[in-house]
Amino acid sequence: MMRSLPIFAAISSVVFGLAGAVAAHPDIAASVRLIFALEGTRLTTLTERLAFDAATSARLLARFDADRDGLLSEAEVSLLADELLPRLAERNAYTELRLDGRSLSLPEPAISDLQLHDGYLGLRLDYRFPEPPEIRASTVGVLLRDRDLVIAFRPDPNMPAIVTPDVEGACSTSIEARPDEAYFGGLVTPSLVTLTCR
Repeated sequence: MMRSLPIFAAISSVVFGLAGAVAAHPDIAASVRLIFALEGTRLTTLTERLAFDAATSARLLARFDADRDGLLSEAEVSLLADELLPRLAERNAYTELRLDGRSLSLPEPAISDLQLHDGYLGLRLDYRFPEPPEIRASTVGVLLRDRDLVIAFRPDPNMPAIVTPDVEGACSTSIEARPDEAYFGGLVTPSLVTLTCR
């Protein structure tokens, strides 16, 4: 049975030549590091640093490495970014943002860095808030999930979240599994990264 696949599935279609339904496990895996940029008690920018799995990185390299030198030149990076960004922007790269449990709209993302390092493609997405939300005495929650399970997200195992500037005692981050928000028929449990500020 054929079905439409959004964003990263469209990337899958470009990279893998996929056109049909997704299997019971994802085609793409990405680790995620979140960076919360603050100005005083306001959240000015949310940044996602995505590191794609080796197989996906290799296929993207094969697709966009026009001169076949095993590297991505500035021009090749630009072409890749131009292809990825509109697809990512369609659904905020599957990012759900909450403030004290309420849904918070994300601004349009911008790719600020895209490079290949040791065989892994890294992508940096910045969401800059035109009107930075006040987060004093609040909790910001970020959850990434692709309900079609084309891409599987997991928090960076070494450093899932960073606060900048890191004012001691002002804010802290945590991560928790959310079985109550399981998706793909309840088979996948997402992780919620939270920023809590005094």
